[in-house]
Amino acid sequence: MAATLARRGLTGLEQVADFFAARASYPAEEFSGISEVAARLLEAAASGTKITIYGDFDADGVCATTIMVELLRGLGGDCDWFIPDRISEGYGLSTEALDALKARGTELVVTVDCGISSVSEIEYASSIGLEIIVTDHHQLGSRLPDCRFLHPEASGYPFTELCGAAVAWKLAQAVRAEAGIPVERGEDDLDLVALATVTDVMPLVDENRHLVRQGVVAARRAIRPGMRALLAEAGVEPTRLEAEDFAFRLGPRINAAGRMYRADAGVELFLTDSPERATEISAELTVANSERKRVEREVETEASRAFRELTEPEPSAVVVAGEDWHRGVVGIVAARLAKSHGLPAVVISTENGIGRGSARSTPGVDLYRALASCDGLLEAYGGHPAAAGLSIRTEMIGEFRQAFGEAVVEQVGARPEVLPSPIDACIGGQVVGMDLAEALDGLRPFGRGNPAPRYLIPSARIENLEEMGEGRHCRFTVASGDGRAGGIAFGRTSFGTDPGRPLDLVAELSVNHWNGTMTPRLEVIDASPAPVEGDLLPEAGQSEWWERFEIALSGQPESPRVPTSPDGSRKTVEHRGSAESVLAEVISTGEGSLILVAEAWRRWRNLGGRAGLSRFSPQPDPEVLGRWAGSPDADRSITVDPERSPIVLVDYASLPGDPAWISQFENVVLFDPPPSENVAGFVVSGEGFLHRHSDRSSLAYALGAAESRDPRPALRGIFRILRDRGELVGEALTEALAHDGSAPRAPEEAARLVKVMVEAGIAHSDGTGSGRNLGSVSSGEVDIERSGEFQRLIELQREEIEFLKRSDR
Repeated sequence: MAATLARRGLTGLEQVADFFAARASYPAEEFSGISEVAARLLEAAASGTKITIYGDFDADGVCATTIMVELLRGLGGDCDWFIPDRISEGYGLSTEALDALKARGTELVVTVDCGISSVSEIEYASSIGLEIIVTDHHQLGSRLPDCRFLHPEASGYPFTELCGAAVAWKLAQAVRAEAGIPVERGEDDLDLVALATVTDVMPLVDENRHLVRQGVVAARRAIRPGMRALLAEAGVEPTRLEAEDFAFRLGPRINAAGRMYRADAGVELFLTDSPERATEISAELTVANSERKRVEREVETEASRAFRELTEPEPSAVVVAGEDWHRGVVGIVAARLAKSHGLPAVVISTENGIGRGSARSTPGVDLYRALASCDGLLEAYGGHPAAAGLSIRTEMIGEFRQAFGEAVVEQVGARPEVLPSPIDACIGGQVVGMDLAEALDGLRPFGRGNPAPRYLIPSARIENLEEMGEGRHCRFTVASGDGRAGGIAFGRTSFGTDPGRPLDLVAELSVNHWNGTMTPRLEVIDASPAPVEGDLLPEAGQSEWWERFEIALSGQPESPRVPTSPDGSRKTVEHRGSAESVLAEVISTGEGSLILVAEAWRRWRNLGGRAGLSRFSPQPDPEVLGRWAGSPDADRSITVDPERSPIVLVDYASLPGDPAWISQFENVVLFDPPPSENVAGFVVSGEGFLHRHSDRSSLAYALGAAESRDPRPALRGIFRILRDRGELVGEALTEALAHDGSAPRAPEEAARLVKVMVEAGIAHSDGTGSGRNLGSVSSGEVDIERSGEFQRLIELQREEIEFLKRSDR
């Protein structure tokens, strides 16, 4: 949980507390001029002025319209609303609509979720005697309208990412304050503010986090008949509603009316006091949403074909057009194309020589700025950096495609980078439980700017897989280390690998409610095969091997000891995840990491070698220094370059006795448990962190490695070769000493074996380095028990096994 918070930039306790409490909130008075606007609305409502709320046809506009109409009617005002038709009238103010409103008696027009860029239309309204008040949140143009307006950025509000409904709600709160009405009365409208914020894909940070958190609470109460009916139609239990339900279940139904027919149905749904009428409208919206899905699939198919037929080899953007494509779905299709191709997308529907389209962005591309650079080719445009709309003459589309592509290249280069999904932390199966799943609820609401946490579960295994959802999805068990957790994947029925093949999984953890029970559930978002067997650990060159052999042969037997004056004391971090997840978490910090294992050469291969270890590194080309069952050599390992984030893997038997060597590393990872109390104390040398974990598989591995270190089989093997040949020199001696079947043998281990044979009187050894020879001694009985070195090795093995078994208890 701490890693999840820290990776989102929340590193101070006060900052974390504010985030969990979602406290960020600012008074409506922070909008410059809002008091004057509120006073004017009160005056208009009291005087019987005919007021029209002019909204937008998406869910944000519908919710904003509802908030303002409900407020002004509650104050006794003469208020109606007007939402233009998406197909025939298009977005925002138009002179035709203003003429129609004037003709029906409107005196004051209050825009919601539109109007800030309608400078000429507002000038026209003034010329025909219509008063305009603008409330909007869209991108500012080069000129501001000559009227009263409220806009988060233009009005100097502390948080500029409010949606249109939130701006309208702030104005409603100011009106209530001006009228002496308790502002708490407006909190029931936060269900609409939350619905609009999420559906309009506003970032769920700062005040939006507060508004949506409170809005979810209001929506769960379902006081509004329309919200209650909409929840029932969408199959959402009110008490379990989350922000994601606004995005995927409720919002699409409200948007469907504006996309396929007219958006007025949504306003009527939220304004009605009749449960029966609310139920009827909700059912109609479901029908409209089903129709929207069908039309959307048809347009997406045609748009994808049109993109494939373009001849440009390396497009930097998707710009496609088609005659009579339903304009209500081109925005959704643009979003799908942007996601599937990793490129900004513009989808245009043409009719009678005019194209009207929608654009959706990808990370790093400001759509509004890109469209602004194509200003001379467009009839009109507007929107946000992430989503926009435009109109264009059909004959200009080809030129626009090139100009828009060049504008994208100017911002992000020739080919926009497709960024991988961000990972909040690396975890193992042991920590995937209700404790963590319930704790993550404190991070809600999830959405843009605050996505649901995603975790990497390295080298996990999928077990008990079975299909579900009419063969479209699957459920399974995720096995990681000693832990097991239930999993699910949508849109796939397999992982394309052999059963039991370890996978690196990216998953979201949540609490699953089913049949009255609650269980933790991993939703797997992505999976890739984990390296099963890596390259062989590079062996030392012959000169290095023999140099180390001579040092070990002539030196006194010793093992790493606890320094009398330890150089610093590392902070111990206890991990409950699998060994692989601990490794992934540590390496992903990008800091120097020393990984201590029972057998370096075998662990290196099991972990996938260089490719397997470096897959967790933030560095594009990390320096991975593997050491095969032997001491790290000074040239490559003693000096650590922190800029290269080296990953050094060493086994305990070969650990240098100099604490200064260990102190270079920020992280020391006990991948396998240490073989003795001495070694356990020795590795705390230096500042930084000592990472321990509880994984029975690593303990079992360490025990197996210790039991395999009985010197007798190795001695028998060398003795048989020596007995058959009488003497070993040159390459024959190197081969006999440096290899044990398929496994490499460290020079230090080889020196210990030669020492035993000489002390036992069964061999003699002369010379130095590669010029050394090993000859047999003709004697009757072979008794290696006479060797003091042999007794020491057996005692060390016995102590190690007993120490590890005690650790198991």
